[in-house]
Amino acid sequence: MSNNLRRIVTALLAAPVVLGLAYLGSWWFAGLVAGIGLLGQRELYRMARQGGAWPQRVWGGVVGGLLVVTFLRPALWPVGAAVLLLFVVAAPLLVSQEQFLFSFTVTLAGAVYPTGLLGSLIWLREARNATVGDKEAFWLVVFVLVVVWATDVAAYYVGKTLGRRPLAPSISPNKTWEGTLGGLGAALIVGLVLKLTVVDLLAWTHVVALIGIGGGVSQLGDLLESKLKRSVAVDDSSQLLPGHGGMLDRFDAMAVAAPLSVLYLHLVAGLV
Repeated sequence: MSNNLRRIVTALLAAPVVLGLAYLGSWWFAGLVAGIGLLGQRELYRMARQGGAWPQRVWGGVVGGLLVVTFLRPALWPVGAAVLLLFVVAAPLLVSQEQFLFSFTVTLAGAVYPTGLLGSLIWLREARNATVGDKEAFWLVVFVLVVVWATDVAAYYVGKTLGRRPLAPSISPNKTWEGTLGGLGAALIVGLVLKLTVVDLLAWTHVVALIGIGGGVSQLGDLLESKLKRSVAVDDSSQLLPGHGGMLDRFDAMAVAAPLSVLYLHLVAGLV
């Protein structure tokens, strides 16, 4: 089976699972997001090990997991804060003296990126107010997910077939301006279709803003992960997903787009 076919099969199998658990919401979706985030966090720690750091994977995973849980059950934030402070206080005893600064900061950073940032999807799914009910919250999550997915797919294939001008050759030689514009174009088309069919609660200005985040800004998340990998000379964060690499490879753009979209919907649109 070719790499391209493995990529397609993996996407066709995974997408319905993600959307199905998003539809169920609550602990089903929270468990999925936590699992994705923690696997990505584990991959980040593995890359950091190759760079000479010794992150505390267990403590980092516990902090990252609690960050995700607090999006579902905000009343538990004191527990998360207590565990975080406990790690900070005990870090001199827990973290190896070798590369201590690097190891300590990577441990904490990994709990936020990608795990904590992806947890914002749970906040969006659990949004409930006079305007947003369970059905509307589900479609908002679908909007964010599908726009980013469409961007990623189009950027990959347009860049592969039509790409000529490098976007950031020192960071990711294979990314091109053509691919970037192709991804943004796909986000525009998919976002407009979703607006006209199932996400009617969003005003057009908000739709355009979310398309800009999911189709444009999200691609900077891909560059961020590319630079992280380049700094430790690895091609993929892992080989967990056939044809796609690791969880961090697949959800790097989402780790940027999801929290920015939620913040926009909260601070500007006033919906969540």
